[in-house]
Amino acid sequence: MKFLNTNNKLFYKELDFILKKRSHNSSAKVDKEVYQIIKHVKSHGDKALFKYAKKFDKSSINKKNILLSKEVLKSYQNKIDDDILKAFRIAIHNITNFHKKQMPKSFQIKKHGVKTSAKWTPIQSVGLYIPGGLASYPSSLIMNVIPAKVSGVKRIVLMTPSKSNKINPYILALIDELKISEVYQIGGAHSIAALAFGTESIKPVNKIFGPGNAYVASAKKQVFGDVGIDLIAGPSEIVVVADSKNDPKWVASDLIAQAEHDEKAQSILITDSRDFGNKVLSSIKDLISSLPKKNTIKKSLDKYGLIILVDDFKNCHNIINNIAPEHLHLQNKDRNKIYKKVINAGAIFLGKYSSEVFGDYIVGTNHILPTSGTAKFSSGLGVLDFMKRSSIVEMNFSGYQKYASKVAKMANIENLDGHKLSVKIRQNDKK
Repeated sequence: MKFLNTNNKLFYKELDFILKKRSHNSSAKVDKEVYQIIKHVKSHGDKALFKYAKKFDKSSINKKNILLSKEVLKSYQNKIDDDILKAFRIAIHNITNFHKKQMPKSFQIKKHGVKTSAKWTPIQSVGLYIPGGLASYPSSLIMNVIPAKVSGVKRIVLMTPSKSNKINPYILALIDELKISEVYQIGGAHSIAALAFGTESIKPVNKIFGPGNAYVASAKKQVFGDVGIDLIAGPSEIVVVADSKNDPKWVASDLIAQAEHDEKAQSILITDSRDFGNKVLSSIKDLISSLPKKNTIKKSLDKYGLIILVDDFKNCHNIINNIAPEHLHLQNKDRNKIYKKVINAGAIFLGKYSSEVFGDYIVGTNHILPTSGTAKFSSGLGVLDFMKRSSIVEMNFSGYQKYASKVAKMANIENLDGHKLSVKIRQNDKK
């Protein structure tokens, strides 16, 4: 991990350089390959899907098995730990309750013969991509499905790749638990194309959700406009703010938890003590020695990890807002003062016991969050992402009279005579 000192005049320049190095933008090579995949799926439908499933996942997919049967969906039985399923049930309960609180309310305004209102409705059909390759995360399934169900979406389609025709039994268990019946064992960029444009076996959807690799991310960007998408998720990241009174091992574990996701994941510590920063580094070295993903962790921390030294924490919110981290964990004693000034962060965790990993799994908040600085203009996944709002206008003659001349004048200065006509043609109606 590299030390950066805020007293350095070039601090923000150095910080921005490191942040931009891990941009999640796909390469031109990936975009070109994905373009051809999408084009092939649009032209050849199922035939293309089966070809890519064999090529990328070594799976023999055909018309008979692309849609998972009830038997396959139940095949997780006797393959999972009941205690783990119970833990997921608690998570489902908490996540459901949290997202129910996000349901928007319609409203109505009546004044001067004009009634305006807003109506919220769920998107009719959504496609949820659930990774099943090198990184298979059952927790991401519940984070996608629950807000979709809470919002009232009628058709929920799951896409998850199978490796050699095998699917993670915990993913199957949660699909059963959440009662999702339309599940296709297909993944990659070709599955995104199928969701967007449809094939013989798969009807298209209105919006696509879910994280994936660079090919999936590129595919989502390329189909946007034909369908909606949620966000382009990049590598995971965290900013931890901690003073010397914190336990360096605890802080080290929080940085490690993000770094193990991906070599491009980023873990940042903001502290007022170089000595404490060195203790955290020493703790990281000790703690990762026995971890299976120690090489991934080391590469992530060596290339993108940062320890930012501040004189005090009074202005550290400016650094946080500049980074706009996916996760922010405030562990120092002044955490509430800092929290109030933070405006750019995907999810915020307060206090030393509030480890970010609890947000990943069980407390109720959604772990699908904006990355790579996009928290400056976007939010984590929620119910509103699965809904849309229609505005409604109803006017009587009194309302018409109040605004007609004003609208005609406004249309006139914009040279929109048809607009003015639409107003004027009603002026002699006395009903």
